[in-house]
Amino acid sequence: MAGYKFTVKLDIDNIGPHYGERKLAFADEVDSNKAIIFATNGTGKSFISRAFRLTSNEKRAELADDLLTLGQKFGNLSFSVINNDNVKQLSISLERGKIPVIKDSTGLVFHVFNSDYIEENIKQNHYTLDGNIQGYILGKAQIDLTEEREREKILEREHASSSETIDIEIEQARKQLREKRVLPTTTEFGLIEKNRLLGTEDFENIASFEEIVAQLDTLSKVPDVLPDVQAPSLNVDSTALYEAGALLTTEFPKTEWDEEFVTDIKANRTFIESGLVQLNDRNTCPFCKQPLQADALRLLKNYKAYLVDKEAETLRSIEACIKSIEDIIEDFEKVYSSTKVAIADIDGLKEYFPSLADVKLEISGVGEEATREFKSIIELLEEKSSDLDKVHPEIDVSLKMCLKWIKSAEEVIGRNTQVINRVNKTKQDCTGERLTLRRNLCKAQFLRLREKMKPLFDDYHSKDKDLNEIRINIDEKERKVRISKRDKVYEALTFFLNMFFKGKYCIDKNTFQMQFFGSNIGNKASSILSDGEKSIIAFCYFLASTHLLIEREDDYNNLFFVIDDPISSMDFHSVYAVIQCLKDIKEYFGITTHDRMWVFTHDMEFLSIISRNYIINNAYILNPGDIERWHHQLLLPYENHLKDIVYVAAGRQQPSHTTANSIRHVLETVCRFEYPDRKLEKYIEENSILLRDSCILPLCQDLSHGGIRNQLPFSPAALIAACQTVVDFMKTKYEGQVEAIPV
Repeated sequence: MAGYKFTVKLDIDNIGPHYGERKLAFADEVDSNKAIIFATNGTGKSFISRAFRLTSNEKRAELADDLLTLGQKFGNLSFSVINNDNVKQLSISLERGKIPVIKDSTGLVFHVFNSDYIEENIKQNHYTLDGNIQGYILGKAQIDLTEEREREKILEREHASSSETIDIEIEQARKQLREKRVLPTTTEFGLIEKNRLLGTEDFENIASFEEIVAQLDTLSKVPDVLPDVQAPSLNVDSTALYEAGALLTTEFPKTEWDEEFVTDIKANRTFIESGLVQLNDRNTCPFCKQPLQADALRLLKNYKAYLVDKEAETLRSIEACIKSIEDIIEDFEKVYSSTKVAIADIDGLKEYFPSLADVKLEISGVGEEATREFKSIIELLEEKSSDLDKVHPEIDVSLKMCLKWIKSAEEVIGRNTQVINRVNKTKQDCTGERLTLRRNLCKAQFLRLREKMKPLFDDYHSKDKDLNEIRINIDEKERKVRISKRDKVYEALTFFLNMFFKGKYCIDKNTFQMQFFGSNIGNKASSILSDGEKSIIAFCYFLASTHLLIEREDDYNNLFFVIDDPISSMDFHSVYAVIQCLKDIKEYFGITTHDRMWVFTHDMEFLSIISRNYIINNAYILNPGDIERWHHQLLLPYENHLKDIVYVAAGRQQPSHTTANSIRHVLETVCRFEYPDRKLEKYIEENSILLRDSCILPLCQDLSHGGIRNQLPFSPAALIAACQTVVDFMKTKYEGQVEAIPV
């Protein structure tokens, strides 16, 4: 675009010889991103191309330690294209031992040719080309996707907006959980995620979010000291029941003692036994301390005799048995009372520990029915003490019922004790209770968020479906014009090889084998090809492999060629073919905007031809720490001589004493280019156009050499005619050379 200018910058530090005071800092305002850069050996041009090659897919995941300056750990390259405030930049950061970090906002596709490319793609395969090429380039011929693309953009924005709304809701829900001190590392926190919310996970018996929050708030108010809940206990000796059974089913015979005497003892037995225990050998009353008379002593003797009698022993057993059964009833009543206390204590803890909400204790103790059974046994024992010979064989039924009540109570107490232990553990472990509540809070948040976001997800899925449909539609249309990358590479290889070899070497379409005049070379290519031919084939494959970088036809407009020393070992004919390739790259690859390339060379003649034929206008020289413009007047004189001839022929300037020398210089350059060993005289004699003007050979032989003359041997008209003849000759041979001269 005429008049359009922008700034190109290249900064390199600690890569190869570009370091310290020699680090590269280049910037120039240009109207084209095409440049040819001359550099002598050792100035680091290859390091530049190798750094750019790190952007290729095969190099992105590799270490690049060999690019770093020796002794340096870090290095970087920055390439920028600046247009007003719009900056597009490629940044490559190197760290020894690590994969390069590449940030690229240029939108360009860098394609690099250098010795590394040849080694890795051609040389190591012995110059046998790999035809295993997959994939397609999506074309744009004869299809108009304007409406579809516009619809796709609208749907992409709507889809992104819907997704963003969902993300905001999810983040808000996560924030609420974090505010309630739920750690993101909690497993259940992971429920609050788009894919999980889209799933069908469900949870039962989970309180609402608000209820759990209230429970957490309540738990935070737990007093510092809360006594443990006391578990009821029952210590019953069942042997009393078995003993009662034995007493009530045994008939004890009546004694020979006087009934009145026995009745009196039964009524006062406790008092009598206590007195006998305290009686001493002095026969003094233990209570009144008066001496005992004979009658009293005789009565005491009878008391002693009776108390050691079998009947007295049986009565004591009955009395002890009654007492044990009464203790059992009392123990049951204590269990009942302590169970009620435990229930009340647990109900108090439920205020602080929501997980105890469903905890219940069973009521254990003697009910009315059981109490009647125990008391009926006591009544029978009391009755037995009055009539020792009476038996009660039916007592077994009551005894079994009582034993059943005892066992049932013990089982209830055991279950209650387990519950109470869990309650006490929960009380002691507030942290565990909080963790459980926070996990349930995540589940509650998940359930309510999924319900709330259902309309959002429906909208998201609808837009997602519409977007997929339009993309499928676009893809189907594009598939109709997709181009095989393999076919494009073959086509390009054939074209460029023919440009260089004129049919001598070509490629078999099926096998990609090199052919020599139609015959496969096979694996002998490396030994058959000359060094120059190897360089040509490598360059042709590089150009053809450009198609491998392309996914859509529009991508051709983003190509940026970085070419390092493309004419190594080539003869002059091949050099001109390389120049022609560079000139035609834009046309060949169908680049519709402008082509971009940086060419590095250490060949001055190559730079001269490129520059003076305006194939690349921006010429530079690489110096330590800088890239400087190469001034046009420093190029070889051929161009200026040709320009003088064209100007004389066109009448723009008059012939002079240097005109003949210009004619000789141009014709001699062309002669040497076409026939390095042929003399100029013979070359002129063999060309019919040049022979039309008989003055040309004498001009070259006479006026182009030194000598003293008093007058001009040829008139200005003759010199003008000779120039016109040479111009006609150059147009038939090298028309581009003449057209490159502005008239």
